[in-house]
Parts: sequence; structure tokens; C-alpha cells
Amino acid sequence: MLDFIRTKAHSWMIKFILGAIVIVFVFWGIGSFRSERLDVIAKVNGEKILVESYRQAYGQAVERYRQMFGGKIPEQLLEQMNIKKQVLNALIDDVLIRQHAEEIGIRVIDQEVQRFVMNIPAFKENGVFNRTRYERALTGARLTPPGFEESVRQQILREKLQTIMVAGLAVTDEEIRAHYAFENEEVNFSYLVIDAPGCREEVNATGEKLTAWYDSHKERYLTEPQIRLRYLLFSPDDYESSVNATDADVQAYYQSHPDEFKSDEQRRARHILLKLPQDANETKAAEVRNRADEVYKRLEQGEDFERLAREISEDKGSAPKGGDLGFFGRGDMVRPFEKTVFELKVGETSRPVRTQFGWHVIRLEDIREAAVKPLAEVREAIVKTVKARKAEKAARQKADEAYDEIIQLGSLEAFEESSGLKLQETGLFTRKKPPALLGTGREIIDTLFSLEAGELTSLLHIPQGFLVAEVSEEKEPYVPEFDQVRDKVRNEYIKAQAFEICRSKAREILEDVREESLDVVARRNGLQVRETGFFKRTDRNAGGKLPPEAARAAMSLHEGKIYPDDVVESGISFYILAFKAKNDADPEGMSKQSEAIADRLLAWKQRTVFADWLGHQREKATIEIKMRL
Repeated sequence: MLDFIRTKAHSWMIKFILGAIVIVFVFWGIGSFRSERLDVIAKVNGEKILVESYRQAYGQAVERYRQMFGGKIPEQLLEQMNIKKQVLNALIDDVLIRQHAEEIGIRVIDQEVQRFVMNIPAFKENGVFNRTRYERALTGARLTPPGFEESVRQQILREKLQTIMVAGLAVTDEEIRAHYAFENEEVNFSYLVIDAPGCREEVNATGEKLTAWYDSHKERYLTEPQIRLRYLLFSPDDYESSVNATDADVQAYYQSHPDEFKSDEQRRARHILLKLPQDANETKAAEVRNRADEVYKRLEQGEDFERLAREISEDKGSAPKGGDLGFFGRGDMVRPFEKTVFELKVGETSRPVRTQFGWHVIRLEDIREAAVKPLAEVREAIVKTVKARKAEKAARQKADEAYDEIIQLGSLEAFEESSGLKLQETGLFTRKKPPALLGTGREIIDTLFSLEAGELTSLLHIPQGFLVAEVSEEKEPYVPEFDQVRDKVRNEYIKAQAFEICRSKAREILEDVREESLDVVARRNGLQVRETGFFKRTDRNAGGKLPPEAARAAMSLHEGKIYPDDVVESGISFYILAFKAKNDADPEGMSKQSEAIADRLLAWKQRTVFADWLGHQREKATIEIKMRL
């Protein structure tokens, strides 16, 4: 069957079937289905969740985690995080939300989605939404506009439904007081650090021990599968010089994409800034606020704003220009500043406004209303977009023609001889370190590693264009001989043994500390007693003195429990902690924080209520899982 498909792959129908088979086999693995319907992964109250939807959501989730981990994420970690189940649960939640929204008449219109997308800064160029930039960004993230916009629609729908469901929730004064006391209590800890590398000298790494380690840990030294590709690349960049954008093209694009060229309302303002560090004490904060009040009074009495800005403002960028910030739109300034500017009338001066930078006095100079930009202003951007689309279409057409001819000729080599185009070749690479040419999407990498030597890919759409490739060489995983990895074995053995020696030593010291004191035991073992200094319990970094694991353990300590149950492991070090002292929250400061605390508590309550509602909907719903993950 597969041989027939390969030989007849120039047929468009066979190509379609082959593409579907590749997607199914690569994504799920042969034999993993437990359903007579291969296109449905689950049903929620009778509504289907398609395999394709799940596949896209899973790929996007994995890609997000890869970016969080700097491009690399161990497969074991993916399994531990149970990403597959997380993704399916999220899709089920989306269906439940959509079904309930339909029941009570909530919907999201296309204009709401368009406004949301067009206001995303990453898709703007010179403050204006740029469709080419939008499409390229989505391509780089392996998304399509319809798919991305549907996810935006679902997010807006979720927010609308959540807003209705949590209306009426409130926070009590007692809750605010308790939370304020917790957030503002300061604690201080003493601690010892024992580093595993310091125990390396105690490890006896004889030849017999190294050989035994190698024999019992051979899986650690197994190499990764590697492949090499021969390929043809059809890049839109190669065709851009051969296409043009006519006046008719430009006019047609301009008329059919009016939303792209809408400019949001812009406001021009001046300000006088008096800087204030975010961690300033109350005395300093009051002093700067009083100075800002004095500036406002002088302006109210008729003094010239521009002159005062040049003399007083501590914003070095705008002060020489009389405080002029030029035109800007919503989202360009920090929230308190923006809110004030968009509430002012032209010529009106604000009272002092506090932001993370300090105190501002602001005057609104001008308003530029929202409008559709004239064609002359956006012509250049449209020309670029039209040419880019035509170039991509030309590249795709050439790639399709080449692919059909390759199938007919039987090999890439035969096509190279026939066409005169030169095949290119990658070096050997692993799944974790693919060539930059292939981008960061895992689907293509997984597809390539599923092929056998000499097997041709389908036409692949990659960030640089369209790719036709074959695996020219495979290198299977193998365990190198001991002598080939002797140095690596030695280093890993010493590291592992030193770690265990260090752990035992740290636990012995902790037991001694319980019987004596931290200072006495530290002196006897040649260790330095360190101190975090006072910090708030909400500071997860413990004032920057402790790693997260140790900081979390420290938060469980108090006057009644001075020492933790065990030493804390973090990286290559072990921490022995001891509670030292605490300072209660200053009751005088609660009035200044109560509003922010109430907002945070309310947001937490809203999330909790919505999550509980979703859980209840799941219990009521008829949910059928059609495939094994």
C-alpha cells in the first residue's frame, strides 16, 4: 500500500491521503488508536473535539514551554508535566464555556476579535497594524490567522462569561487585615551552605568503580539518533525581485483591508516629572509629593508649563523640549499616566499623578482622532505586503512544480540533473539541535525523524519558504565503548558520589545544630553562618539571599519551629536553615495598601469561583475520551 502511494504521489488525491497519514502516524504513533473514528479525540455533551484541534493545541503548548526553557525541554519533563492531559482538559473547558455562553446568549462578534488582534503591539509597524508582520509572526509560531483568531475569540468569550459569573463577589475588611499582616510581616533567617564540589576530594574513583558505574548507567551514554538531509529550498526572497505591486493591486488591498489602516486615537502631552524610587520610605515619598503639589499650584497661578518643565522636570529626554512627549496612543505609557492623559481636555493640567517613575504633572496639548490613514501614507507598506504575498505564491508554485517532477523522475538526484538546480545538504543533526533552516517547530522535526534513509518528505512549509528534502543518511543511537567516554564517566561518578557524601554530611550537621547551636556547629565544621536579613514573607527570593527551594522551606519556620525537618537541596548545594526573628506588620501602613490588597484578593476569589464552576460543569457534562493519549 505505502509503495503504491509513493509511486503515485503526483496525484493530488494521493498527496492528500499521504499528508493525512503522515500527520496521524507522526503525531500519535502507529497503533495508539482505540477508536473507530480517527478524527475525533473526545466528545463533550455530544460536541466533537477533533484530533487536528488537539494536535495544534498540543504543538503550541510544547512550543511555549520550549521558549520558556530556552529552546530545550527534556521529554521526561513533558511527561512529568502531563502536557497531553493538560491540553485536552483545556480544550474540554473551552467547549463547556462555549456551550454555556450560547445557552445564556453571550457571543463574540468579528469586530471584537479584529480590535483585539490589531491592538497587539507585536503586529504593529510605526504604530499601525501590519498584516505582513502579523502573518509572518504567526508562521514563525506555526499558527494560522484563522486558528489564532479563533483562540482570541475563545479568550474574549471566557472573559465575558467570567465577568458575569463573578459579579457580586466582595472582600471583607477582616480578609484585608489578615492578608496585610501576612504580606508585611518581616522575617530573618540564619543559614549554612555546604557545596557538593567541596566533597569531591573525598571520592575514591578507582578503575573498578568507574567500570561498575559505566555498566550500571549505560543508558546515560546512549547517543541520540542523527540524520542528514539533502534538500531544495524555494524561498520567497528569491522571487521578490521578479514580482511587482501594481496600482490596481495596491488599491484593491487598501479597499479590502480597511481595518489594517485605522489609526487609534493619539494624544500629545507634556509632563513635569519629579523622580521617586519605588522603594522610597514614607518621608521621602511625602517630600516629593509636596514638591509636585507646589509645581501644580504654580501652574494654576499662571506660570508657563514649558519653562517650568525645562527648569524642574527630571525627565532628561523631554525636559529640554518643555516636557513634550509627542503623540502616543493607549498602551504606550504606564497605566496611571495613560489613564490621566485620556481623561484630560485639551489645555487642561492634571493634579500630580504617581507612577513607578515618580510624580508627574501633565498637560494635554492636542488630540488626533482615530481615522483611516490615507492611501498615500500607507502605500509603501501595502506594496511590501502585496509583493511578499506574490513572492510567496511564486515560491509555492515553483515548489509544487518541482515536487511533482521529483515524484515523476523518482529521486532528488534525477531532478538535480534535469533542472540544473543544485541540491544542498545539512550536516548530521539530532532532534534537539536541528539546523536553523528548519525553525523551532517540532512537528517538522518529528516528521523528518520518522522517515527512512532515501525517503522523500512531502512539501514542507518552513519559516524561510518551502522545502523538499530526503534523508540522505541515518545514524542510529549506540552506547560508546567505556574508553570512548572514560572522562565523562569519571566526572559523572565523582559528581554523584560527592553529592551523596555532601548530603550525609549536611544531615549530620543539622542533627548537631538541633542539639547545640548554629554558631557552635558552624565553627567546629569550618562553615560560615550567613543571614538573610529581614524580608517580607511574600518575597519568594528571600531578599535575594536564598534560592527558591530554600526560600520556600524557610517560610514554614517560625518561633515554634526553628529548624526544618531536613536539609534543603538546591542545585549543587545543601542549605541548613534556622528561624532567627520576625517584625510584625506596621498597622499604620494598611490604609495605603488596602485597596491593592482588596483588588488582589478579589481577583483570586474570581479565579477560584470560575475554576469551581468549571469543575461543576465537568461533573454534569457527558465527556467521552475517544483515544488513548
